[in-house]
Amino acid sequence: MNRNPDVEFAWDARPGENIDHIAEHGLIPADWETLFFSAPDHDRDKEHSELWVAEGRLRGRRYRIVYKLLEGTVIFPVLVFPITGFPITRRGLRRH
Repeated sequence: MNRNPDVEFAWDARPGENIDHIAEHGLIPADWETLFFSAPDHDRDKEHSELWVAEGRLRGRRYRIVYKLLEGTVIFPVLVFPITGFPITRRGLRRH
């Protein structure tokens, strides 16, 4: 799901690379791309200036994505990980 034809994602299907990593979290490349395009902010990582981070929601869960900006508009997805271990609903937040 590429919402910007100028952006290219550099997916690596070799064992142990970025596709395998996101699969460990139950995601596929289209999910990662959805998070990328729906994230309101993209910022440089505080510890590694060559990395960028963004956060977004997918199917009721919040995730952080990490990527490298390569030449031009080529994005190399590095990893994704859930920020919360369970879905959060608005109703659930009101109870606390």
